[in-house]
Amino acid sequence: MEIRDLTKEAVLISEDSTFRDAIALMVKKQTNSLLVIDEDGELSGEVNVSDLLDAIVPVNLDGDSIEENLGTEAAFGSAVRDAEEIQVKEFMTVDIQAVHVDDSLINIAGTAIAHQTAHIPIVDHDNRPIGVISRRGLKHILAEYLGIKDEA
Repeated sequence: MEIRDLTKEAVLISEDSTFRDAIALMVKKQTNSLLVIDEDGELSGEVNVSDLLDAIVPVNLDGDSIEENLGTEAAFGSAVRDAEEIQVKEFMTVDIQAVHVDDSLINIAGTAIAHQTAHIPIVDHDNRPIGVISRRGLKHILAEYLGIKDEA
């Protein structure tokens, strides 16, 4: 089994896209995460549903005050609409660990364990995203070592 066998297509969004663009793309592509690229097409971050939720929280709120201020449908809806034009680069996760397309399965599994993630970007040697290894791919790496074959 090679990394290419486990890679699924990455859904890409630019740093300059908006909160609204990110949600619309996630809904359209039926995904919970997007890889973010800079103006050169290089991987610069990731946006997941947690990042979207964090983006709607006003900067001056934390802890219990978040629930107090966003605890009604009207307040929550207002916060979502207020975030609509925020650029992805303002709320994306930048601390992500990618692996290269020719890395070993052991390296991928080690990266997932070390960074406690089940979603790993795959990049080429120019740091351009070409796919992702998801939970399904990681599961198949583990199954490989137990001799369990995918019948699908």
